[in-house]
Amino acid sequence: MHELSIACSLLDAVRVELKAYPGARVTAIGVRIGELAGVDHESLKFGFDAIVKDTELDATRLEIRSAGRDELDLAFIELEDA
Repeated sequence: MHELSIACSLLDAVRVELKAYPGARVTAIGVRIGELAGVDHESLKFGFDAIVKDTELDATRLEIRSAGRDELDLAFIELEDA
C-alpha cells in the first residue's frame, strides 16, 4: 500500500513547514491527485488518519482534490494560531 508512504511523506513536509511557524497548529492539509496517479483516495485517507491518531496532528483533516492526469501535489497547509 503505497498510499501509507504518501501519507508519511505529506506529514514529513508539513512538519518541516511548521518549523517556520512556531506555535501554529495545522488544521488541514490539501492534496491534489490526478486520476492516473495510481492513488486510491480512500486508502490514502485511511492511512493518513491512522498515522496522525494520538499525535499533535490528530485533529488535522486531509482534503483530497481531483487534478489533471498523473499529478500528485501537496496543494496547501492550513494553519491557525495555537
